[in-house]
Amino acid sequence: MNVVILTGRLTRDPELKFGQSGKAYSRFSLAVDRMFSKDGDVDFINCVAFGKTAELIGEYLRKGKKAGVTGKLQMNRYEVNGEKRISYDVIVDTVEFLEPKNAPAGGYDTPSYNPEPEYVAPRPNPVEARKVDDMRSEDIDDEFPF
Repeated sequence: MNVVILTGRLTRDPELKFGQSGKAYSRFSLAVDRMFSKDGDVDFINCVAFGKTAELIGEYLRKGKKAGVTGKLQMNRYEVNGEKRISYDVIVDTVEFLEPKNAPAGGYDTPSYNPEPEYVAPRPNPVEARKVDDMRSEDIDDEFPF
């Protein structure tokens, strides 16, 4: 099974192009944090999308925006000046935009957290609380038959 799931930030604006047949394709790269790295290591993953997905990526995603991608890993072999090379791309099946369209690139503008609650319930008067605790069952009227 060949399934890749990534969440990261775009390292550059996506390149939206159209092939000879008129089909759209988009190339972009995601910076994906390594989960268990103490040094904050990042992997840069090349991605390619086709069709309507490529058009949406080209229209809405920009450098620094967070996105989730699912797809397949594809190995490409090619030759440059007689030297054999290998590269890997993720062929994108689906993409999720993980930030709102108008959010600044690189993260949300979130309001600061206020640890003080807006409403604090009043504390019961200790004298009143004692009165309720001291009541006996015979002090309560039997209004209900059960």
